[in-house]
Amino acid sequence: MPDPKHLIIGGMCLPLDMEALEALPINPGGVFQFDFTFHDIRFAIRYEEKDDHGHLRVVGDVGPMPFSAESPAARAGLNQIMGAANDALKSRFRVAQGRLVLGTEVEIDRPVTATKLISTVAMLIIPATPYLDLVALYLRPPMAPAKPGQPALRPEWRRKALPAPTRR
Repeated sequence: MPDPKHLIIGGMCLPLDMEALEALPINPGGVFQFDFTFHDIRFAIRYEEKDDHGHLRVVGDVGPMPFSAESPAARAGLNQIMGAANDALKSRFRVAQGRLVLGTEVEIDRPVTATKLISTVAMLIIPATPYLDLVALYLRPPMAPAKPGQPALRPEWRRKALPAPTRR
């Protein structure tokens, strides 16, 4: 029988009596961080106590944005997906340091319960699912199984090598 795994949140080991836990045990000015995987994408969550509210930051690394020379069609398609998603969602797609990122920052009224925190994160990420599915047509999600050295850009979108010129 495998060893049981424990999740520790705020110094308390799960399973917790969720009804008895009125608020997360975060000191004023404290920080609470965790990450999880959704659609083979790792999301990092950071909650920080502010003066009169909580500040929540959600960031997921969706994959590398292909260079125009690598695949102009894939780059154009991903830019269209980002534009449509940003018009429709509270969460925002953006390119940061050559990576396609999905993220947002929101304020949460206190007290912050585990249920409120997780439901807020879900409300920010789940509506992006159709757009993540579209991105996956171009890019293999970062946490998806792959062979070592396999690029994230799907093969059908890679620029084909030009044939060698023939001499006459």
